[in-house]
Amino acid sequence: MQRLLKNFGTFLSPKALRVQESLAMCYNLCGTFPIFSEIFSYSGKGGVKMVEKAKRVTIRDIAERLGISPATVSTALTGRRNGVFVSEETRRRVWEMARKMGYPLERLRARAPQLQRVALFSTSYYWSMVFMSAIQQLSDELKNQGGRLSIHIEGDPQQELSAIRELYRRQEVDGFILLGSRTNLGELVAKNIPFVVVGEVPEGVRVWQVFVKGEEGGRLIGEHLWSLGHRKVGAFHLEYNPLPSLKRIKGLQATWQEHGSDFPDDWVLPLQTEDERELWEKLPTFLFDAKGNLRFTALFCFNDRVAGTAMKCLRRLGIKAPDDISLVGFDNESFSELLDPPLTTVAVPFEPLLSLAAQLLREQVTSPSQPPKQVFLPCQLIVRASTAPVRAKHLLAPSIAG
Repeated sequence: MQRLLKNFGTFLSPKALRVQESLAMCYNLCGTFPIFSEIFSYSGKGGVKMVEKAKRVTIRDIAERLGISPATVSTALTGRRNGVFVSEETRRRVWEMARKMGYPLERLRARAPQLQRVALFSTSYYWSMVFMSAIQQLSDELKNQGGRLSIHIEGDPQQELSAIRELYRRQEVDGFILLGSRTNLGELVAKNIPFVVVGEVPEGVRVWQVFVKGEEGGRLIGEHLWSLGHRKVGAFHLEYNPLPSLKRIKGLQATWQEHGSDFPDDWVLPLQTEDERELWEKLPTFLFDAKGNLRFTALFCFNDRVAGTAMKCLRRLGIKAPDDISLVGFDNESFSELLDPPLTTVAVPFEPLLSLAAQLLREQVTSPSQPPKQVFLPCQLIVRASTAPVRAKHLLAPSIAG
């Protein structure tokens, strides 16, 4: 090695070659063989001299050699989403030049991926408002770590998938939190896109998920109503959100089955939306039998918002809660205790759910080979004044003409 260095030192001496030729040859050697970048450097006095160690290659050096921005080089090397799109061709060129110039790539491999840029997708504006406090908390946490949270509300599943693919392809996001139940997750899994679902998924689907067991909440409601003497309970099924809706009703039905009683299918009212007009059109026929008697002593309304709407419609029909019929919601939203009467409901731990989702997403990003984890949190029955023991009273169907 000493002889090799001596020969090159003589060969590159300004006494043997013109300064320009020496510099050009040294430049080429350092670019082709990184070891020489630690042997030779320009003296600044018209020649090239041997040094113990040359200047360390930086991202800016690579950027200047390729004629691109340092941010592009950083994104290409680290894989971190810096808001800069890097094509596969550019990434390849950057890595080739980094190797050629002797950039310490082993340091990059030792660094664990970071979760800094998170996109939260909600299926509706309503759900985004339910989780608003938890979303704000997550946003603050990411901001303190130098990251950011972007919020996207998309009701069309295909458009949501398209947006997720594009954001990830352009490397603008490290991972995704999907707020609300999902059924179309196959493509995200196949493309190894990191995501966590906050809500229900179809049976047998294994993805990263945090949720409250809807069936458990339905059982809590069923046991509460049964203990108050209710034996005929109507339930609203939201067809646009079938996974949690059916599981909550299943838990309610399980209570009747455990007591040896039937829960007929016609005790369930399908609703396509949460819109008041639809409920007002369907509720009278659902509530009253052919003789004009009230069919049920209690109603389970899927969530607090629908329960509030039902309370309003019942009042228009001259039916009081809980004197004539008990009402139960789900979620324990802030307004539920402000209703008249205050609403019995099931509390969902929104902030812990979202915080846990962020933890799982971080774990998934840093250890992508791990199998998916599913974590569920318990829910709690909140008893208020909208439920009461059964009273022996029958109502005649009022006139709702017009």
